[in-house]
Amino acid sequence: MSAIDKAEKAAERKWWALVAVCLGLFMALLDVTIVNVALPTIQSDLQTDFSGLEWVLNAYTLVFAVALVTTSRLGDIFGRKTLFMLGIAVFTIGSLLCGLSGDITMLNLSRGIQGLGASAMTPLSLAIISATFSGKQRGIAIGIWGGVSGLATGIGPVIGGILVKHIGWESIFYVNIPVGIVAILLSLWAIKQSKDESAARRIDLFGFIAFTVFMFCLIYGLIQVNHEGNGWTSPEVWWMLGISILALFVFIVGELRLKHPMVDPRLFKIPSFTGSAIAAFCLSAGMYALLFNLSIYMQSFLGLDALETGVKLIAFTAMALLFSPLSGALMGKVSPKGLVVVSMALLAIGVYSMSFLSKHNDPAEWIVLLPGFIIAGIGSGLINPPISNLAIGTVPVQRAGMASGMSNVARQMGGAFGVALYGAILSSRFTSLVTDRIQSLQDDQLSESAKGQVIQAIESAGPLVGSNGLAGMEHDMIFQNDPLFDSYREIARASFVDGTIDIIKIAAVILAIGAVLCLVLIRKKDLRH
Repeated sequence: MSAIDKAEKAAERKWWALVAVCLGLFMALLDVTIVNVALPTIQSDLQTDFSGLEWVLNAYTLVFAVALVTTSRLGDIFGRKTLFMLGIAVFTIGSLLCGLSGDITMLNLSRGIQGLGASAMTPLSLAIISATFSGKQRGIAIGIWGGVSGLATGIGPVIGGILVKHIGWESIFYVNIPVGIVAILLSLWAIKQSKDESAARRIDLFGFIAFTVFMFCLIYGLIQVNHEGNGWTSPEVWWMLGISILALFVFIVGELRLKHPMVDPRLFKIPSFTGSAIAAFCLSAGMYALLFNLSIYMQSFLGLDALETGVKLIAFTAMALLFSPLSGALMGKVSPKGLVVVSMALLAIGVYSMSFLSKHNDPAEWIVLLPGFIIAGIGSGLINPPISNLAIGTVPVQRAGMASGMSNVARQMGGAFGVALYGAILSSRFTSLVTDRIQSLQDDQLSESAKGQVIQAIESAGPLVGSNGLAGMEHDMIFQNDPLFDSYREIARASFVDGTIDIIKIAAVILAIGAVLCLVLIRKKDLRH
């Protein structure tokens, strides 16, 4: 074989390596959004409560966030190709176990395994591209990588809706198996091994453990608010939140003392870097985490099926997909600060406009959400490129990998925190509103003792059952032949909608705070490269 033929084959193999990398990335990001539309079906099939359903999302994002920096570091030390393929294998096995799950505990443990695999696939995919391509080809490859990221996020709800409606919720996980096998075989052939020869061959176990304790206790504490008998005043909740704060303090102090920390807190001395991290956190907490609750509203309350819900969400994802390339083109002409602040403001306005929800459980009422989906989708598309640019462009070049990892961690933290926070607030508000409205019924309609029994039954069922009008509860002993059952049904539905409106407003406030902080913190002079 001539030297020219070898060069042509090597060039061709590079692009196949990009295909392999994009397949892995596609799977990891698809499973962030594809699950949202399947949640009500999973809840019905596995008979879980609201907190169990939250863990379907948070088990994935928690493990993803905690392990992301460590797995990226392992790839630098032991070989990016090796860790990337291992990540695909772990993710594929986790997907198989998810599909085979017969109860919510098994499903959530399997989602954690998926998250572990995704924590290697996502950051290492970009590192492999950087090591494989150079010059203009690297720019093209990264552009394709970014397009696949947007595509996976955008079509996730639609693919999820089709699979759930026509096959079953298990299929959203089984679909990963053939893709994973192809990605492993293609990676084995096409990707060249690369390492960071200058990387210290040490793993920051202290940072990993302290950060794990911080994240787990924070999210677990918030989710425990949903459990019957807990609430915000529960000692268990406050113990978890207290341990979380302590672990965060220990993590920061410890990382400052280490020579090779997992995360260098000193980077947060750079105002623009801090601004980018806040933007990433608020974007996920204020917008992406809210999709969990909006999906439940559209399916359980309005009565849309999984496919119809996925199609309705296209208004948001299509705008994000269309405006992301425009944002990339604008970055050289408009300051990153301007793009981030305007995007966060659009997201806040779009989310707030969703708070005018209808209490009529007519599927056509989803149209109330459409303007918010469009505005927030534009903001979501515009904000992603400048966040990444600020994260790596405001730190020394040798810290760019760490900065990119920290930006991704901020996103995952925001998503996990938002889902847990909104769940805790929704459960608390649902309980409070149901109690007040049942108590307001006339005593000649319902005795005080009967009111207590009805309140306890509805509160125990939780907001998920409340959202679908106490479906199935009419056969419970306490409600049999009760002429007021239709009144209870309307009280539960109204309480669910009012609680959902409250969390939408809170999400808008989170995004607005993010916009203000970015306006104050981000500075053009901080950009190094």
